[in-house]
Amino acid sequence: MNIQPLFKVQKDYNDNLPINEDLDSHKLQVRKNLEFEITLGNLANETLCFNYLKKSIKPVNLTAIFNKYITCLSQALTLGVDNKYMDLIAVSMNPNDYCLSDQFLNLYIDINDLIVSPSMDHYLTLFEDLLSLGLTLGFSEIQIHNEFIKNRDNLVIV
Repeated sequence: MNIQPLFKVQKDYNDNLPINEDLDSHKLQVRKNLEFEITLGNLANETLCFNYLKKSIKPVNLTAIFNKYITCLSQALTLGVDNKYMDLIAVSMNPNDYCLSDQFLNLYIDINDLIVSPSMDHYLTLFEDLLSLGLTLGFSEIQIHNEFIKNRDNLVIV
């Protein structure tokens, strides 16, 4: 997937956010990382993939899942903008054989790897795993790209 247009839209959006000026750069980055982890948890919660009880569960809301996924994508792009990884042009969007729960856990590991040791490689892994999650959730590359570009201003910031 060509992510350059996504980076541009995200950077333009971020440049217009009213950021608390009392936060130093470290505190701001910590809060953005935590925000991403919380949003990812909200997405996992919406999918109900963690349920292991026999009782019947409510049906999932695909629209809510897609919206939360797009918000996660937005926050991943923000981490890329903040860490100056915008030179990244394309990211592979490949399916994998992991169950949904494993994919979420892998993304938490990816986020932590990026926090502990920021690098383009860690960021690329995170982004590839996030796109793979989108495929597992049933979203196509075109659908993700178009929805992100179209609804950027409607994204909910946690």
